[in-house]
Amino acid sequence: MSETLQLSGELVSQVQDILAAHDERCQDPLVAVQYLSAVSGYVLGCQPIPAHQRDAFLDQLAQFMRQVHDDVASQSAPAPAQAPAGEAFGVWQPGDP
Repeated sequence: MSETLQLSGELVSQVQDILAAHDERCQDPLVAVQYLSAVSGYVLGCQPIPAHQRDAFLDQLAQFMRQVHDDVASQSAPAPAQAPAGEAFGVWQPGDP
């Protein structure tokens, strides 16, 4: 697989726009991602390499997609809630209400 890729929100938006020009349902990102998966499978399936190599590459692509997904999802996840500043807290002891 390639060492580095230059992925950006702009690239993703442009790809989705191209897909939407082909099929307006691709305005929905979940439809667009189905097209992207189909295109990936189509291109890989057309490669003149042994089936076991295609299968191994397909597995690598699935892992890579999961890594990218997890990275993007973690960047957009809300930060954990912080305790309000200035509020005191104590130590609970057995028998305390």
